[in-house]
Amino acid sequence: MRKIFFGICLLLVCVPVFMMAQVTTIFIPELQGRTLDGLLQAKFNSTATARQRASVTITVTAASVGKVVTVKIPALDLQPGVNAFPAGILNNASLQFGDNKIATVLRQAGFFAEAEYEYCFEVTDGNGHIGGMPLGQQCFDYSLKPFSPLVLTSPMDEDKICEKRPNFFWQPLLPAIPGVQYRLILTSIKPDQRKAEAIRYNMPIINQSFINGPMLYFPPTLPELTEGQKYVWQVTAYRADMLLASSEMWEFTVKCKDNSVAVTPESYRDIDDLAKGNFYLSNGYIRFAVKNIYASSRLRYEIASLTTPDKVVKHLPVIELRNGQNHIEIDLTENRYMQDGAYYIITVHLPDGSHKQLRFLFKK
Repeated sequence: MRKIFFGICLLLVCVPVFMMAQVTTIFIPELQGRTLDGLLQAKFNSTATARQRASVTITVTAASVGKVVTVKIPALDLQPGVNAFPAGILNNASLQFGDNKIATVLRQAGFFAEAEYEYCFEVTDGNGHIGGMPLGQQCFDYSLKPFSPLVLTSPMDEDKICEKRPNFFWQPLLPAIPGVQYRLILTSIKPDQRKAEAIRYNMPIINQSFINGPMLYFPPTLPELTEGQKYVWQVTAYRADMLLASSEMWEFTVKCKDNSVAVTPESYRDIDDLAKGNFYLSNGYIRFAVKNIYASSRLRYEIASLTTPDKVVKHLPVIELRNGQNHIEIDLTENRYMQDGAYYIITVHLPDGSHKQLRFLFKK
């Protein structure tokens, strides 16, 4: 009898453990933990052999301020296997926001500010049991940082190009997300038509998805672009079925006649202005203006590859820095260490002891 008694006690103790393992949460915080709607893109894997009613409570806390939001989902059906929230479930949910700045931003804008977060999902029995028998509970930690803007780099906005099969380049999405892919849309613009209207309604010339890197070579199967025609293009970043970021819409015109422009002092932008930007597009040359109040000397600078950091850029041209205003032109067209379509950073050491850095995309 004593063995039977201990066996029953052991069974009663183990039942909650087995129940806790009935439902596991599938949640990707770096993607779904950025917005309030993203929380409801979590999925639940039920190991039960039959349908069961369940309630879900999602609690998000920030290390710096404490509780940010608690979302209580009314009872829903979980089928054996992987389950997603029904569409529009947030309309029937109960939301309790914390009393802090992060919670205020979330309530007003719908997205989580930069912080260290813990996302906890608690699944309980939804058949009316007092307190709700636990079916599963999981927490996920993530240090959320906002995405950098998705910036286009080439062809430049409102540019006139002679290339009828241009290649497209943009700044990669940062911080990097495993599995991120890009989609590029290119379409023509009709007279008096706005860019957004053209992107939305015109038949796309390029509608390419599943792009793994921040560039797309003009598809060889497509006909070349038309001389004198204006075009608009846009890039979006996504992972699986979740949109992460969208770029601006940039337009350019294919114009080959009378397209040569003389290089004048006005073509050289001040290095301080260039250093504030994201990427500088180099068509074989780097041009910038810098003022030197000291005696003439040799300009100290180096170029490092961002695409292949292990490769060293050698044989850079010697540049003399005169006293006064200088219009610097660094010719890289014949440098065999420069790779077409790669990203680089140039560091310029000025005579006053300061240095300027400029990231650029190199195209031959």
